Amino acid sequence: MIKAFITAFLALGFLTSSGMADYPKKDIELIVPYGAGGGTDTAARLIQPHLEKILSTKLIITNMPGAGGTVGASKFAQSKTDGYTLAFLPAGTAVYQPNLREVAYDNKSFAPICMTINDPVGVSVGPDSSIKSLDQLITEAKNRTVLAGTAAPGSIPHVGSVLLNKGYGVNLKPVPLQNSAKISAAVLGGQVDMTADLVGNAVKFGLRPLAVLSDKRVETLPDVPTIDELGGPSIRLSIWFALYAPAGTPQAIIDKLSASCEKATSSSAYQDSVKKANRLPQFMNSEELGTFFQSEYKRTADLFKEIGLGKK
Repeated sequence: MIKAFITAFLALGFLTSSGMADYPKKDIELIVPYGAGGGTDTAARLIQPHLEKILSTKLIITNMPGAGGTVGASKFAQSKTDGYTLAFLPAGTAVYQPNLREVAYDNKSFAPICMTINDPVGVSVGPDSSIKSLDQLITEAKNRTVLAGTAAPGSIPHVGSVLLNKGYGVNLKPVPLQNSAKISAAVLGGQVDMTADLVGNAVKFGLRPLAVLSDKRVETLPDVPTIDELGGPSIRLSIWFALYAPAGTPQAIIDKLSASCEKATSSSAYQDSVKKANRLPQFMNSEELGTFFQSEYKRTADLFKEIGLGKK
């Protein structure tokens, strides 16, 4: 009896490991919690064909927009842990939203697989602005009201302006606008003085970046200095995009997906397509992303609490 039980148990283990080795056996659903054509959807579709080729299966994108990505992310968090439902989430959905309000997920709900893109934020003005440098912007902010184009509280442009205020001891006045396109239009039209938004958006909409909030210059904007180079506070802000599985997904599946992601993101075809889209490719494997994700989650929670945006 005992021998039969042990034999059955070992057979089950063999079948399970064999099943992992054969993964994936069918199409994988990839939840994107924003509408088709948006920034997150575009980033997901940049990596999609390269992963499909490596995994020899289809990644079927399902767009689930709503409430800052939390509708799709909440549904994803309840998905089966068999590796056939994944999600492609931006930092705002994965880190910001659960620290702003009550949602059906937190930092323990997802199993990080890989980062694919990390878009740094830049401080930008209009091309005809009289403000020619970050130092001049800060000097003016100490002597007059400087209007900062932002979006909703907790958005990247809003957090960027808050970090600049904290770091420099100034008071950039936020002007809430609907999205990056509206913000850029307001900067170009002179309704606001500046914005802290993705450098990719600055290039796309014709703004003039004064500095990037990262530790190194952006390859596509080699003449734009980092805030560190200008002697400013070490502000780090970016929108990063990453692939996740639901928490509890077998490690063998996570490892296979992470390795596939590394191969996909290192290809010249992927690198070129990302740069053409004015994005910045950056890979982190599952372990690296896991550490980074938890650190960013805590950093965001502390920041939001400090500036009065945390959950009540």
